[in-house]
Amino acid sequence: MIILVKIVGILIMALGLMIFVSPEFTQKLFAFFKDGKKIYYAGVFRSVVGLILILGSGESLVPLAAIALGLMFLVSGIAVFASDTEKLKAFIESYSQMPALVIRLLGLVATSFGILVFAIF
Repeated sequence: MIILVKIVGILIMALGLMIFVSPEFTQKLFAFFKDGKKIYYAGVFRSVVGLILILGSGESLVPLAAIALGLMFLVSGIAVFASDTEKLKAFIESYSQMPALVIRLLGLVATSFGILVFAIF
């Protein structure tokens, strides 16, 4: 389970770095999720990551932090399914209009979550 959790941490970190390095990548990602019902892929991904973190929390160096992080991912994944798709697409559209500097900072936030996952396990 530790290997799976570390792979998840590396994937989150890599995605965050891609967003930081290339805001254009983010635009492509936003365009992908705005198309049809593909927004649900993000919900599934977040929910699976949350479950992996929660299930692996027993092997964590800081179990409470792992559970909290897992719950945060799980709740955000469930929120995608509970929300109206048009409102989510409007939310994505508002984020896609942000300046490149803000998008890069959001990439750093995502990278820090990946590092945090990797560090607590």
